[in-house]
Amino acid sequence: MGKYAVVVVSACLGLAAGLPMQAEAQPATLERALQAMQPKSVLPGYCVAVVDGGGVRYAKGFGYADIAQQRPYTADTVQPVGSISKTLIGVAAIQLVESGALNLDADIDGALPFAVRNPGFPAAPITLRQLGTHTSGIVDREPFYTQSYTKGAQPVFDIKTPLRAYLDPKGTHYDPANFIKARPGTTYRYSNLGASLAALMVETKAGTSYRAYTQEHIFDPLRMSATGWAPSEAKGAVATLYDKNRSAIAPYAFPSYPDSGLYTSCADLGRFLAAMIRGYQGQPGLLKPASFRQMFAPQWSKQEQPKGARPGAGIDNGFFWQRLERGEFGHTGGDKGFTTQMAFNPVDGTGRILITNISYGDRKDVVREFDSIWATLAKYEQSPEP
Repeated sequence: MGKYAVVVVSACLGLAAGLPMQAEAQPATLERALQAMQPKSVLPGYCVAVVDGGGVRYAKGFGYADIAQQRPYTADTVQPVGSISKTLIGVAAIQLVESGALNLDADIDGALPFAVRNPGFPAAPITLRQLGTHTSGIVDREPFYTQSYTKGAQPVFDIKTPLRAYLDPKGTHYDPANFIKARPGTTYRYSNLGASLAALMVETKAGTSYRAYTQEHIFDPLRMSATGWAPSEAKGAVATLYDKNRSAIAPYAFPSYPDSGLYTSCADLGRFLAAMIRGYQGQPGLLKPASFRQMFAPQWSKQEQPKGARPGAGIDNGFFWQRLERGEFGHTGGDKGFTTQMAFNPVDGTGRILITNISYGDRKDVVREFDSIWATLAKYEQSPEP
């Protein structure tokens, strides 16, 4: 969401390959390693999870979900996770591709209540695959984007109205500058609004709200009871979010909730990531095995790589899934008051999650600690038990 939408947690992805600690100083388990780091922590609170195809193997919270109340952060604490939400758009859209209701390479106009065209290239259709790889040419133009933030954590569950206002030539916020000056499919430009447009396609073809669709087809099957699109929908104690001074941030929301508005816990997000690992390993679940392969497969060849896309640098090379530096599949997320990271290793089938209730880029010590925890998770994910 906003200028914080893409949290590039790049340093942490390479740390795990560094030199090992001296044997006498090396904790035997993940929990002991994290406990050793905690006395010097600058994070208000955070949780971690380690998962594999069998489920959540380890989940633990540290610090405080609310500093003033001295309320501990646990694996069941709920908070927003930002752009990790987009991975759910990927699953929901591929479910409808699987059923034949959507097509990755068809003109999106056939699955929307209004037409969308880059005014510089009116004859070139925009496709769902382009939305899922941020190559559609739609941009999050300022000041429209940040001015759309609203006070209070309860969003208005209407994505059609703001998207129509922004993308329909008759819309109140339409401007040719809402699109880059490049043919659709040729240039990478990260777009939250483009992602929510894919969610609107799900709504249109499913005949129900994206909110209701994800509840029925993702949350309920995976028993993600602490997950929803607002704190009131997520069953669990909600974390207070903090700025760089560790001052509480008032709750806020954004109209295009599918791209960044998910509220969940480490334990629940771990259930989702475990399901993705099983699917990658060829087990049916939310999708058929072939559909999982389609979602995680490279969406372009090296010869057709869009301008601005750099493999291994957190650029979406799957469908709403990023291929990260270590070869992991995952996604980052963040906005005012929170930072999140989720990824799994396709080779050994292990995954890790890190969620905290403070922004990543505002303080260097927060950046260092977040990166260090992420690297520690990678080091001990094979044997996380205390």
